[in-house]
Amino acid sequence: MKDIIDLFFNDPLARLIKTDYSSIKNAAMELGFTSQIINGKDVHKITRDIVISVQKFQKGTITNLIFSDGQAVRLELNDQEVIPYYSDYIEIRYIVSGFLALEVEGQKTVFNENDVCFIHSMAYHREIPEESDCIFFNIGIEHDLFTEAFLSEVSSTPFEQFLRTNVLKLGQKENFIQFIPEKGQSEEIKNYIYTIFTEVQRQRIGYIDISKGYIIRLMDFLARNYNYRFSENETELYYKNLFETVRQYMVDHLATVSVEDLSKEFHFHSNYFNNLIKKNTGMTYSNYLIRLRIDRSKELLKTTDFAIDEIAWLVGYHNKGFFYKRFTEDCCMSPKQYRKKVRSEQ
Repeated sequence: MKDIIDLFFNDPLARLIKTDYSSIKNAAMELGFTSQIINGKDVHKITRDIVISVQKFQKGTITNLIFSDGQAVRLELNDQEVIPYYSDYIEIRYIVSGFLALEVEGQKTVFNENDVCFIHSMAYHREIPEESDCIFFNIGIEHDLFTEAFLSEVSSTPFEQFLRTNVLKLGQKENFIQFIPEKGQSEEIKNYIYTIFTEVQRQRIGYIDISKGYIIRLMDFLARNYNYRFSENETELYYKNLFETVRQYMVDHLATVSVEDLSKEFHFHSNYFNNLIKKNTGMTYSNYLIRLRIDRSKELLKTTDFAIDEIAWLVGYHNKGFFYKRFTEDCCMSPKQYRKKVRSEQ
């Protein structure tokens, strides 16, 4: 991929513009987006459904290859510092080589080779050229187009559910998502990124729909195969939501659930669930499962006429003696005594 990018940067047909950022704004050049000052802040507004560029940060200099109409424009900026800006579109960045320092809402993060970064619309951010040495693809997608595709067509892992409810639907600010590859996972991502790039560059009939399909595949692959992290403001919220989703799954499958089932359902290593549950409840996975089963058995003893043996089986205990032992340890009375007590109180 780097060889292909070198060809683009050295393309003799590419239009070369050497200027600074303020001159671009004043000239109102068509680069796939416009820049406006709103409430004293720089705001980039997309002018097409999807725009693409390749950016190079090297020794403090900034070079952009922009393909707003299919033909490359090589834009060399004299600016030593990038002005922070909002955008009204989703940005997907793939780091081809090197490292990119990015500041989002005052939080600095470094993205490394093969990382993928999603920057949500209206997150106030800027690149830090003096701390970056990289080449990266940038794909800008009109917010409604991305949201509609993602909400309607991508499968529903806990991570994707979180995106639906907290990043995309609610349109929160101050967020980015960093995807960090597992070993050997980067080749497929390169293919997705390059396919989207070439479709938008060539702009053949149907390229928007084709690109949208590959963006959906890209998102699905990242969610299932990459590690990911959020901006600080959303990390805690994500793990709370994830715990609630895991807890509900355990409740819904109380009689048969195992940590292996959780691993298959949520695509995490089994040790992960001990840590997640411990952080949220102070209990191990095993103790928390006992807690859920005993709570459910109490509810059944209180609200149904099921035999105690049947209740033990319904909550996942096939050994009646073991169920009695666990229940008595928790409630300081047998299941029969508990049922009699709560019904007398009713």
